Amino acid sequence: MLYLVVDANLSENIKRICPKDTESNPAEYTFDLVCTSCREKHDSTVVINRFERTPLPGSRGEASFVMKCKFCGKEVSIDLNPFEDSLYNDAVEDNKENIEKTQVQRKKHNLRNTQGKCFLLSLDCRGCEVTGFYPDNLTFLAELSSGKTMEFQLEDGELYDYDDDSGEEVTVTEFKSEVVKGK
Repeated sequence: MLYLVVDANLSENIKRICPKDTESNPAEYTFDLVCTSCREKHDSTVVINRFERTPLPGSRGEASFVMKCKFCGKEVSIDLNPFEDSLYNDAVEDNKENIEKTQVQRKKHNLRNTQGKCFLLSLDCRGCEVTGFYPDNLTFLAELSSGKTMEFQLEDGELYDYDDDSGEEVTVTEFKSEVVKGK
């Protein structure tokens, strides 16, 4: 199992951020893929939404994404599932309980050294490996300490905005992502 891990520096007035990802308004996740059979990189990024289901050829199952490698002809599939809902701001006292719950869940899946990060998705990859993630086309929600929710998209991995209600700057900087292996 692979996991999409995200991390960012959040301003003190942000409690948490998460992708806007509902069945009525699904998020489109963009990835780079490598075929595990021939080790060739797919020549373009793939866009996957976790609510669309595609039947697996020759099987009763289904996945979020199915294709044939154009180099070797092998079937590849990816099933996206949510793992954690949000990247919590460690500096906000109200988040301590939620952060502890995520640590317990991570321990069950043998995911270590993950303080301050969010395991956003689990990726069940068959015949391929995800090697990169591009967050630029995702819409995120930021829950602010003032109680307000703000929608935003990252530009070069950053957000600089202003909360008129509280009179404070809202920033997300140094957004990073990686794909890691786990149980």
